[in-house]
Order: sequence, then C-alpha cells, then structure tokens
Amino acid sequence: VKTAEANREIAKIDTKLASAAYFPSVSASIGQNLTNTPFTDTEGASATTGNGSYGINLSWQLFDGGVRSANSKQADIDNQIAGLAVEESKNDIKLAIIQNYMQILYANESVKTFENAVELSTAQLESNRVKLDIGAVAKSDVSQWESQHASDKYQLVNAQVALENYKLQLKQLLELDTLDSMNLVLTEPSEEEVLSVLPDKNTIFQTAMNVMPQVKSGELNSEYYEHGISKAKAGYLPKINLNAGTGTGNVYNYDGYSFGNQLKNNWDNTIGLSISIPIYSNREVKSAVEKAQINVETARLNELSIQKDLYANVETAYLNAINSQAQYLAAEEKVKSSRDSYEVMNEQFRLGLKNTIELLTEKNTLVSAQQELLQAKYTALMNRKVLDYYQGLI
Repeated sequence: VKTAEANREIAKIDTKLASAAYFPSVSASIGQNLTNTPFTDTEGASATTGNGSYGINLSWQLFDGGVRSANSKQADIDNQIAGLAVEESKNDIKLAIIQNYMQILYANESVKTFENAVELSTAQLESNRVKLDIGAVAKSDVSQWESQHASDKYQLVNAQVALENYKLQLKQLLELDTLDSMNLVLTEPSEEEVLSVLPDKNTIFQTAMNVMPQVKSGELNSEYYEHGISKAKAGYLPKINLNAGTGTGNVYNYDGYSFGNQLKNNWDNTIGLSISIPIYSNREVKSAVEKAQINVETARLNELSIQKDLYANVETAYLNAINSQAQYLAAEEKVKSSRDSYEVMNEQFRLGLKNTIELLTEKNTLVSAQQELLQAKYTALMNRKVLDYYQGLI
C-alpha cells in the first residue's frame, strides 16, 4: 500500500509538470570572456581583452499541435490510475486478512474437535483399564485404546500448531512486530451466516463492474492511449514559438566609456516569432500514429480481459458458495448420523455386543465427519466473503 501511495505522489507531480508546460520559460545568462590576440598589429591595442554579456531570455511555445493538452490529460489519467492502484492494494490486503482470520476460526474449532476426541479416548482408556483389572476386557483392548489415545493427542498437537501458524501469518499481514502481543477475539459464526441467501449472480457482477478498482483502471488505461493518438498526430502540424530577450554587454579596458555607460549604450531588446512547418519526416510521424492506434487496441483488449477475468472469478466464487452450502447441509446430516451411530455402538460395546475395533472405527468416523463439517462450514463462509468483496462490502 505504501509503495502504491508513493507511486500516486509521483503521478501528482507529473500532473503539475504537464500543466506547467503551458507557461513560458525564462532564463538569465551572465558571461565573462577573455580574448588573447598575441600578434595583433593594431596600434595601442592590448593583446588581451575582456568582455562581459548579460541577458534575460524568454521562450514560449504558442502552438504545438495539441501535445501539451494530450500530455496533461494523460498525466491526469495516470494520477487516477495510481489512486486506483492504492485502493486495489488495500482491497487485496483486506481479503487476505479475512481469509487468514477464517483459517484461524477453522483451526480453533478444529482444536476443540480434537480436544473432545482426546477426552473421549481418555475416558474410554481409563474405563477399559478398570475393566482389565476385573477381567472384563482383554489386554489387547487396552492397547488399542492406548494407541487411539496417542493418535488423538498427536492430531490435537497438529491442530494447535496449525492454529499458531495462522495467527503468526495474521500478525505478519498486520505488520506487527514479532515481540508484539496479539490477542484475538474468536467469534464462531452462526449457521444463519453459513446458509444466508446468496444475491443474484448477475447483480453481483454488475456491482463488481462498478466498484472494483481494476475495472475502472482498465477503462482509464484505454483512454490514456487514445490521447496518445492525438499526441502522435500533432507531428503533422506546425509549431509556433515566441522568443524574446533583453541584454547588454561591456568590454574591459575600453577607453572613454565607463562600465555603466557601456551597459547603457549596449542595451538591446529582441522579440521574434518562429514557425516550424513539417514537410517530410522519414515516416516518423505516420509510424508514431500507427503505433499509438495499436496501443489503443491492446489497451481495449486488456480492458476486456479484466472484465472477463472478473466475471469468471465471480462465477467461480458463486458456484463454490452454492456447492459449499450444500456440502455443509450434507455434512451436518453425516455428523448427526455418525454421532447417533457412535452412541448406539458405545452402548452395544458396553453390553458386550460389539468389540473394541468396531467402536474405534465408529469413533474415528464421527471425528472425521466433524472435520468435514468444519471444512464445509468455513469454505461456505469464505466463498460468501469473496462475493461480499466483489460487491465492495468489505
């Protein structure tokens, strides 16, 4: 963002420079010269003489075929494009922060899921150890629960590491120092947010066309190169310049006249008008016009490409949002049926109707279903946020 803002400041300076080209330029000059003529045969003349010159000159281009006007318009467009680049950079960072925060929410819920899994396997392990002491289960059943307990703890550690990594990424996105503390308020989204009704796809696209800075930037880029055609065609037109000056001079060791009198007597003023008329430029102007026209076509193709990419991105995000909402509903049903199945299996295991492997399988199926539900939930939320982004709502 800071880099884009620096570029915008440069564009502002260029705009002022283009406007200043309409004004005349004024310069002053002072010259001091020594001349040595060792073989002069003029009687009484010195072999070394000195003279000075002092003047002020003005140059003003009255007509340049429209080059300055085109430059001024292009500089103004560059200024607008630079401003849009700042907005685009800010939007990209907003979206990156939202995506990272969603990953943190997902990782946080994932940690809770595996904490529950660890609690469950811990309770089952303790229960089976008690049963082993009274001879109700075999040693192998306890070993299987020990293995499952270790596996759940391993998954929990991985989830905790992922959560901390996502927090670190957010910290870096926010440009916080490594030593700065960052305490996040993690508010879990409701089901209503996940399943909220999506706007019409075409409405989203039309809104995106109006609010996305890259679209406006593409349009301005085409306009920029259209002014380039006018600037190139100015090569066919004459140029008119006004020149004026005032000045004086003196000669050192000049008998009979003081320095002041010399300046007064040598004072002169000049003014002149010059017209430069192009006749033949070795095809330079025609080639410049043709290249400018090609640049316009290229810019228009780029503008169209930006619009097509935007439509493809909106369409993809919209389809992903619909699919992820459907996946969330399906995952909800899967978690419900898996939980019911696990509870039935656990009761049957308690009564001795099912073995440890069958219960472990059902327990892992439940944990897997819960993870799938989390993935579907945050995928749906993220796709909805992307659609909000294209509507300029974030």
